[in-house]
Amino acid sequence: MMQKIDKTDTLRKILDKQHFTVDYFQREYRWGRKQIEQMIDDFAGAFEEFYDPEAHNSLHDVMNYGFYYMGCIICTVGDVKQIIDGQQRLTSLTLLLIYLDHLQKQTIPEEDRVPIQDMVYSVQFGTRSFNIDVEDRVDCMNALLKGNTNFEADNESSRNLIERYHDIEEYFPDELKGNALPFFINWLIEKVLLLEIDTGEDEAHTIFLTMNDRGLSLNSAEMMKAYIIQQMDESDRDEANRQWQSNINSIKKAYAYDTSGMVNTQDVDFISTWLRAKYATTMREKEKGSKDKDYELLGDGFHTWVRDNAHKGMGLATKEDFKEFVSRDMTRVTELYLRMKEYGENLTEGFEEVFYNANRNLAYQTMLVIAAVKPDDSKDVIDRKIRMTAKFVDDFATTRILNFKRPNWSTNKSLLFHVMQGIRNADCKTIGMVYVRTLRRMDVSLEGITRFGLNQFSSGYMLHILARFTSYVNVRMGNKSHFDEYVDRESGGNTFDIEHILPDVYEDYKDSFDSEQDFEETRNGIGNLIILTRDKNRSYKDMNYSEKVLRYEGDNILAQSLNDNAYRNNPQFMPVAKEYGLHSFPQFTKESIAERAESYLSMANDIWNPEAIKDLAGGWSDEDEQELFKNEKHQEFTVTYSDRSWPDAVKYGFLSASLNGRGHTIYNVQVGDVVYCYIGGSGFVGIGECLSSAVPMKDFTVDVDGETVPVADAPWIDEDAKLKLDPDREVFIRVKWKKSVPDASDGYWEKGMKALPVVAYTPNDKMTYKKVRKHFGYTEE
Repeated sequence: MMQKIDKTDTLRKILDKQHFTVDYFQREYRWGRKQIEQMIDDFAGAFEEFYDPEAHNSLHDVMNYGFYYMGCIICTVGDVKQIIDGQQRLTSLTLLLIYLDHLQKQTIPEEDRVPIQDMVYSVQFGTRSFNIDVEDRVDCMNALLKGNTNFEADNESSRNLIERYHDIEEYFPDELKGNALPFFINWLIEKVLLLEIDTGEDEAHTIFLTMNDRGLSLNSAEMMKAYIIQQMDESDRDEANRQWQSNINSIKKAYAYDTSGMVNTQDVDFISTWLRAKYATTMREKEKGSKDKDYELLGDGFHTWVRDNAHKGMGLATKEDFKEFVSRDMTRVTELYLRMKEYGENLTEGFEEVFYNANRNLAYQTMLVIAAVKPDDSKDVIDRKIRMTAKFVDDFATTRILNFKRPNWSTNKSLLFHVMQGIRNADCKTIGMVYVRTLRRMDVSLEGITRFGLNQFSSGYMLHILARFTSYVNVRMGNKSHFDEYVDRESGGNTFDIEHILPDVYEDYKDSFDSEQDFEETRNGIGNLIILTRDKNRSYKDMNYSEKVLRYEGDNILAQSLNDNAYRNNPQFMPVAKEYGLHSFPQFTKESIAERAESYLSMANDIWNPEAIKDLAGGWSDEDEQELFKNEKHQEFTVTYSDRSWPDAVKYGFLSASLNGRGHTIYNVQVGDVVYCYIGGSGFVGIGECLSSAVPMKDFTVDVDGETVPVADAPWIDEDAKLKLDPDREVFIRVKWKKSVPDASDGYWEKGMKALPVVAYTPNDKMTYKKVRKHFGYTEE
């Protein structure tokens, strides 16, 4: 919207040095995560229509940006206005302003910051008064102003304020945090419009009840229903209406608790998710002048899009099509939607990842499942598609989190939307290939866990990660998972907290660290963290490690593993401990923390292994993968191949790596990718094309005199090198060598080239590849 709507006011004028309160009959703040995400997404989209990072250098440019209308608020008149309608929006906007003020203080010099504090609070006679003044929120709001997001709230609204502030931290786009930030803040306060309607105090209660009565105007779901049913034969309309209403009632009933105190609009959320999953083929680009496309138009106002696209976009050409759209399609999607909610609320065997994702509010897993499932899929196929999708989301989100990157839809929507299009109504094999290739193509890996630690970003995820490791070991030992108990924050009582193994007493451990800063950073690393019940966590807080480790004997298995007694007469635990390098620590040092992090990495590689998706899909051949991705641009990888037989790699056409170290990255090399083989001390020894992605040694075969033979049974030039490989941990990729040297000592290396201590990786600097290609005389086909 370019022009200002008459009689509206900017956000600055509405909030600046104003005083509002909220009356008793609508005092609770109850916006949810979805509303915060939608608000930020709408703001970002509207702002990006006008902001040009290449041309806009002065904040004066914001004067020419268009407006964004956010609706109306109704208040009583007076010096202190009671908000009759709109407190949810104004409160959420206040949280956003607090966040933006913290953000600009971290990133913008003081003289360039946008003054917005007067829109949050005012100070008179040394006393701070919030512009939206609700007594039971004051302590919480003060905590947020001070940056204390771990404030323990004692009432519903304050708890929700903290949670929604965390949502803002999570969802606020990275691209608006740099040079764009002052432009965005100015646009928000000067170009976001609200219509303020003032009324007398006597009419306030009557207006509130009228606006929240069942006599509300039709929403998008109801308008869409009217259109869809109107297109059917008259004889089918009553039954279709009953079926539609039955579906919607089951959705609203299932979500009744979630929308307590608000109008239940879950029918709109449900249908929006369904339509986006099945029919959105375009999405708004993130650049100046971009307009809403299918995905955005299928938001809350989807009924208009349906009217315009029912025939071409949705394939609803006949009256029978419209009938089946309700009786078959809608009913099957309703069942899916409710199943995902059930699995998200209850840890269910076989569908654990759905619960894991719901615990981290990764709601887009449901949209991806709806996209993948066809109306005529059998129960077995539906089950597999749910499990594959949930596993994909879990692997994707966890890998990003372990590298301090946001896993939510808003941050990753371009990639995830592309994935959704690739799996839409597809068979299990195609879906599996899309998921696995996406995971293998990520620009980060699970290796990030060795640098992962507790900070402002990770605090909301760390309990989940540690609980996953603990429950994984429980299950491997044949015991109950207990994950749902570890992460339960709602039941009250003695919940679990994050425990630092080394207490926060630098003087006692300074000999093991370079400085106090080194101590603090290392102490917050994942290798120094476990979970304990709250009472024990608090009672052990300042206790020396030598005392604590004795008490850990009565706690969960990862706490017990620090104590030598865990390894005595414990046959269920010993194989797991050996596999992941877990052992006791009489003393706990900086090196101990690094060792524990490596154990967590080993477990992570098994827990979040994308190959499980391939198994669920029923597997596929290299030819299947080549055909599906034949039009996709290949990637280039440096593959480090050390302490192994290079002559045999050339002879049989392979490269390999051990999973005992950090060899899991070899899985990232996919069919069609170009590999540059590097051997430490020798340099680059060959360039080839990957013909098959990584498989265990026992499954890898080679050609011997025209006969297919397991690589372990084939005659090697260097038999000793073959015998040194662990057949249970070595994995192989097949390579068609384009250029190579017969002897590793003839490898190519020169000053200025770069190599990393990783098995397979794509460097940022491509100059090394250019030099290697030139040296070998290699030209891409």
